Amino acid sequence: MPQENRPQRRRPDSQRRSKGARPTNAQRRQSTVQAGPRTQRPQSRPQARQQRPAHAAHMHGQAPKRSAALPIVIIVLVLIFAGLLVFFLMRSCNKGGDAASGEGAAGGNTQQAQGQGNTEGGTAAAGKAADGSVDINLLMVGDILFHYQVRQSGLQSDGTRNYDHVFAHIQDELKDKDIKVLNQETPLGGNVYTGSAPDGYDGYPEFNGPQEMGDAEAKAGFNVALKATNHAMDNSGNFDDPYTLVRSEQNFWATKHPEMNVIGEANPDDKNASADDVYVFEKDGFKVALLNYTQDLNGNESHDKQGLVSMLEEEHVKKTVEKAHELADMVVVFPHWGEEYSTEPVEMQKEWAKKFADLGVDVIIGNHPHVIEPVTVVEGQNGKKVPCYYSTGNFISTSPSNESLVGGIAEVTLHKDANGSCSVTSAEFKPVISHLGLSTDMTTYLIKDWTDELAATNKLNTDINPDTDNSTLTPAWANEFCSGVLGSGYDSKTGVYKLEL
Repeated sequence: MPQENRPQRRRPDSQRRSKGARPTNAQRRQSTVQAGPRTQRPQSRPQARQQRPAHAAHMHGQAPKRSAALPIVIIVLVLIFAGLLVFFLMRSCNKGGDAASGEGAAGGNTQQAQGQGNTEGGTAAAGKAADGSVDINLLMVGDILFHYQVRQSGLQSDGTRNYDHVFAHIQDELKDKDIKVLNQETPLGGNVYTGSAPDGYDGYPEFNGPQEMGDAEAKAGFNVALKATNHAMDNSGNFDDPYTLVRSEQNFWATKHPEMNVIGEANPDDKNASADDVYVFEKDGFKVALLNYTQDLNGNESHDKQGLVSMLEEEHVKKTVEKAHELADMVVVFPHWGEEYSTEPVEMQKEWAKKFADLGVDVIIGNHPHVIEPVTVVEGQNGKKVPCYYSTGNFISTSPSNESLVGGIAEVTLHKDANGSCSVTSAEFKPVISHLGLSTDMTTYLIKDWTDELAATNKLNTDINPDTDNSTLTPAWANEFCSGVLGSGYDSKTGVYKLEL
């Protein structure tokens, strides 16, 4: 895991907060923390009031007469109301039948699947082509690493925080994408306790950050957040309740941004939630299941007593992938795997990629190494060719090495024809650069948009890191690095790697 850009030591066990060291304060904090105000939906525009026309009798100065049509109008209105009541009752019955059958109903946030946990459903606007086919465009960005300098970049003069600038330069990439995935590497537990960093949060080795980053992610348009990472249970040993940060973040998403589908980690406050849950996105009858797994929890595995984090374990993977095939037309997996700072996949990644391909998944997009790794095709036992992104690297961080400031965006197009046959029709990788700077200059650029002029300002100069300077990171160096990792398929002029399928 990358260090904060200042020397830090992992606190000895004797200095770490023990489970019983601050029971009263921890309980008091937990009882007072709120995930955030529930977002109110804007009210629909009130309809203009219709003016009541004057009765003809009034116009001629005569006494008004009781209209003979009034009883007819009342009868018509009663019939309309009765019809609507019957319609909604029938619709409610149909939804109940769908839930009982175990199918994820379109548009439902959570549907109960008998004996299989939950099936979360997402929908998109209709998009059938003239020939009856449907395309789903999926995008994923890499690790959101909430280092101290990244956290400080959103601090406003009035003490509030805003991180919209982090995603300002990739908005065009997000347009017209159906599934927009990010890897929320570190916890967004918010101010549930006072951390060890100068801003009251926590950095390496066990993180916690402000939830305003989640606000910016939702505002940018992301609709899927991955939470099965090695940091999922960070700081869990410091509280009587090991799920303190998990609970705070999960309830933040559920109450403030219900449109964000959080996968790979279940909410401890949702009695129906489970690590076996399968999220299914649907667009015009085309269903795609998304699954997220992590290889470890940085030594905090024993703290996940309820098994709420989705682990990269054979039995669990086989069970959830099989369930995904039952519920969806195609399956995409997001494994958190590999060795940090290695630009080549290690043997366990290759072994797992083959296992996923043999299980029939359609796309593999990995993370964890904090640097980019090759994009290739893995062949399953049935001859099926599966695009595999071994690592998309960091999306935003202040990691000290040039290599870890280069990440990437994975983009794939999933296709279902009128006969129900499904395939991956395109797979691309677009490198990005974490641009180091103070305040809103801390942001991420597509490599094609990152200039020599910007590179000259790519450094930090703060009291915490007085000599952080990445002036050796230039567009020329970054493009050469990407060519070396990705191979001949990378076009440095367009900043795009196209995988041959």
